[in-house]
Amino acid sequence: MTDDVYDVLSELHKYYFILRKDYCVDGKKDFLFYSKSGNLLSITSFNYELKKAVEKYNETAEYKIGKISAHTLRHTGCTRDAEDGMDIKVLQYIMGHSNTQITNNVYNHVNEERAASEVVNVAERRRNRA
Repeated sequence: MTDDVYDVLSELHKYYFILRKDYCVDGKKDFLFYSKSGNLLSITSFNYELKKAVEKYNETAEYKIGKISAHTLRHTGCTRDAEDGMDIKVLQYIMGHSNTQITNNVYNHVNEERAASEVVNVAERRRNRA
């Protein structure tokens, strides 16, 4: 995530963040995004606000952001956590998946850059053991 994208999401978070401890859904609490009226923000509303934030960012950005959604952010978060070496069982738990195959095969994305980086890391670890 670029610094500009982070700034846009931070602004969106400031707009919706209301400290409320009284919501509990399926045993989870301390949600981040609420509507102006203090109710939990729906996925549809969040995606709409995210779309508006991206459009505003793209008005002046040199590198434009394509369509993103809450689900896109979920995939990205999972991939970044995996790239940073998070234990797959912990990642499965955080993502709420019933098994690690879902986490790995659906949410943990690999591209050429990530694969090349991992090959370099493995080679480095092998050199250090020798």
